Amino acid sequence: MRILDGAELLHREALWLREIATRTRRYTAALPDLDDDELRAVRKAVLHAWIRYRYPISLQFVTNYVGIAATAIGMAVASSAAGGVAVLFAMGSDSSAARAPWWLFPLATWAAVCLSLLVNGRADLRQVVSLVHRLGLRGTARRVASAYVGNWFVLAVALALVTVAVVAAWLTVVTALSASTGQQLITAAAGLFGAVLGLVGNRWILTIQEFLRRKYRAAHGPRPLDGLLVELVAAAAVSFEARAHWWDPRNIKIVRRRLAFAIEAAHDTSVIRRRTSVRELAARRQARQFHASLAELIRRHDRAVTQVHTVEEYDAITASLRAGVLALAAEDLTALMQHSAAEPSVSRVARLVRRTGSSLVLVVFAMVIPLLPGVDSATGEGVRVLLFMTAALTLTPASDLASSSIRSALERSLFAKSTN
Repeated sequence: MRILDGAELLHREALWLREIATRTRRYTAALPDLDDDELRAVRKAVLHAWIRYRYPISLQFVTNYVGIAATAIGMAVASSAAGGVAVLFAMGSDSSAARAPWWLFPLATWAAVCLSLLVNGRADLRQVVSLVHRLGLRGTARRVASAYVGNWFVLAVALALVTVAVVAAWLTVVTALSASTGQQLITAAAGLFGAVLGLVGNRWILTIQEFLRRKYRAAHGPRPLDGLLVELVAAAAVSFEARAHWWDPRNIKIVRRRLAFAIEAAHDTSVIRRRTSVRELAARRQARQFHASLAELIRRHDRAVTQVHTVEEYDAITASLRAGVLALAAEDLTALMQHSAAEPSVSRVARLVRRTGSSLVLVVFAMVIPLLPGVDSATGEGVRVLLFMTAALTLTPASDLASSSIRSALERSLFAKSTN
């Protein structure tokens, strides 16, 4: 089964290149006070950087399919493992006749994963519903029956996700209602783990896609600052376009979203890493420091745009972004970095502690809470499962849930007896 035939692939490539040219004209036209020569130079630099920075359409399709499939398999494995741990705690903590079947706990985790993915991807789901509504039943059936993966993959994934989420959630609720209180708490802990796991599903997909795209990118590849130029010119253009309503929080959020993309592009040292070996620590450290300084410079603009009080302050930020675009387009790093301060170096140990600190705190709470006075053994074991699972998830981008998990665990532990 082919993914795309040659004619369709060339057509999509041409459309994407035309879209790049259109956006380049729009973004550069938004920069004020450029004469014709400057405008042509900036437009040429941005267009060439964008073409080098983009990924071929065929690679985008393949990495999308692989990322979704690998994420589904990984979450199924993680859900099964979490359900197995919950089964062990349930078997050891409750010997009543109302013991739930063993499959309840992995099913609860998987149901929560699917529901969380639906909530997290609700914008994509609305687009799928709109497509089905536009095609109609007959057109949707023809598309699903097509021989090309690109025609039916998204529809099939969305339909399978909705079906599994509804069936699994219904079975989980019906089965859990007949279980004992202790097992319901463990089921809730397994469901919470699945919900948090589903919230990072999109991040898993994007991480896998980015890894594959960088690995199989064409040999010529981008230059080190191509991505930053593309994202920074987009951020500058959006900031100028939003000047008429600079006080509107919605416009500020749009500008900050584009600046976030620029900060992420500034942190990217993949081109440098491909030029060096793992033993060239000094070269890699210097590259990280330079890119960290770039990211910090853009981050200052992000912080400043949240604190503007007058149009003059907003104009100063947009003028600085415009100057950065012109410096990048002219490859003048001295002008680009003239207002940046040195980014302090951070040791690997400090970065490791910063990354794992929340997990260590949760592990300590998991060991201490079941030993507190007034906490029975069944509830304490359920709380321990919850906190150990959350500790594992804090290593992912969902670490902001750590403090709320601690508070909810304490409330269940200390007040469970009074509510029974």
